[in-house]
Amino acid sequence: MYARLDKFGDLISYLILPHYFLTREHWNNTTIPLEPVTEFLQNWSTDTTWDYSSPSSHILEDSDVTTSATSSSRNDQPVVSKPGAMESQVVALNSDIHRWRKCSISEIVKILQLRLLFFSAGNIREHEFFSRKFDAELMPIGRHGLTAGWLIESLGALLDSDKVRNIKCKQLGSDGFVSQIMRVTVEFKNNQKHKYIVKMPETTNIKAALEMTTNQKMPEGADEQFIGGLTMFFNREVEFYLMDKIPGLRLPRCFHSQQWNHGKTTGAIVMQDLEGMVSVPYYESLNLQQIASIGCQMLNLHLFSIDLSDDWKQKFPFPMEFIDTVSSMTDIVKLYVSRNPELEETFSRVEKMYSSRELFVKVLRDSHEALEIDTFLCHGDLWFYNLMWIPTVDGSEEASNHLGAIIDWQNVHTGSIAEDFCHMLTFCCDTETRRLAEKVFLPYYFKLLQAKAKDAGKELKMTLNQFMRAYRRNFIAHALHLPFITSIMLCVKPADDEIVQQNRNQQLLRKVLGAWDDALDAFHEEYPDFCL
Repeated sequence: MYARLDKFGDLISYLILPHYFLTREHWNNTTIPLEPVTEFLQNWSTDTTWDYSSPSSHILEDSDVTTSATSSSRNDQPVVSKPGAMESQVVALNSDIHRWRKCSISEIVKILQLRLLFFSAGNIREHEFFSRKFDAELMPIGRHGLTAGWLIESLGALLDSDKVRNIKCKQLGSDGFVSQIMRVTVEFKNNQKHKYIVKMPETTNIKAALEMTTNQKMPEGADEQFIGGLTMFFNREVEFYLMDKIPGLRLPRCFHSQQWNHGKTTGAIVMQDLEGMVSVPYYESLNLQQIASIGCQMLNLHLFSIDLSDDWKQKFPFPMEFIDTVSSMTDIVKLYVSRNPELEETFSRVEKMYSSRELFVKVLRDSHEALEIDTFLCHGDLWFYNLMWIPTVDGSEEASNHLGAIIDWQNVHTGSIAEDFCHMLTFCCDTETRRLAEKVFLPYYFKLLQAKAKDAGKELKMTLNQFMRAYRRNFIAHALHLPFITSIMLCVKPADDEIVQQNRNQQLLRKVLGAWDDALDAFHEEYPDFCL
């Protein structure tokens, strides 16, 4: 390598130019008195401006988030940069050439040291080492070409580089299937600290999850098949944070976002760190009070959706990529059934439903339109790990009944008013709790939405019967989707103890069987003439 660099200047240029390296108790008592439940729902129905007076109240207070003098004039509007405003090339040191022109000689020496270290150590992903030894701006954030320098530049007035003493970053263990999540801690010279979450799209996690589930190695580059859909979903979340804020909806604040252009621009969202909030594990069940807390957020989303503007409808149409995903999950579900013979009899009755893409289109995309119900905004993935809860006490990992925020808006779209309830109740509740919520909570929710719409001078153009039928139709798809995700989660997040793992699996098997049974009933009632 060095023999071909016959001039010292060539060596310096080569070293400096950019490279591409770089337990709760769930509510299973089906004899709950209706009066206390109704009273609780009524209390929560006004919960749109909750003051977070719990021990963890500071988590979402604006005083804990650095604000900019150039923030939008909209009340509490997140500080967001337009996509492309601070686009980064997909290189680990994406500003080196610019830095060559503006840096002092000492800074250039630092860059030279960094390149020399690569040859001697062969590893430039040791974040802590670099944050201590070299200019913090060179530290990579994740594995997709972003650096601390990019973060400082992107956040602009929020981060005065002259006042930054150090920057550290840590990958969170709660990465999603299609994202890498980094927690970035910015230390200032006055000893203050601010934390941010940087979310970047990637396909390696979903590939690894499928390999663990099937016990088969996927071919190199097989994850490339997910890039097209993932690009659409990630950029959809970027667009969502750029839209006008939905009143009362609890979200992490977004400080900067840039769209993903594969091979050209790294997609990224910089948002508020919700450290201290917790999620409910996938093998547990929400209780009715937690469902009501989620319902209060759905109330804000649905009120906003009545007479939804064309701008929202055009930017967030129903994603047919979602249909493609759920209609191609049969092999994983069959594998799950083969590992659990007790599922075989019921699966034989629903198996044909899995092979009908037409059915998924009918129940997911078209079910509300066939009932002459208007289109509403949907989160699209309202389940355990996208629901962040205030803990029971500060520092606890146990969730209270108070929802703190809804995250991960990658699948936001227009669709059925019942979709998010179908997904949440199917995926996050045991069968008994789900059925109770369907019987008690959903009718109460509809009446409350009807009253709130009237108070707001809006008209909810549907009846309770239409609302419940929309739920039953949409529920079919989520009941079929459930064992697919269950199978993956058992492999990706297994228990350390084998007996505990077996108990979890038994709980989830009962949930799958209950969902399949109810889906069959709904299918025969709502689509008696549909031929599989």
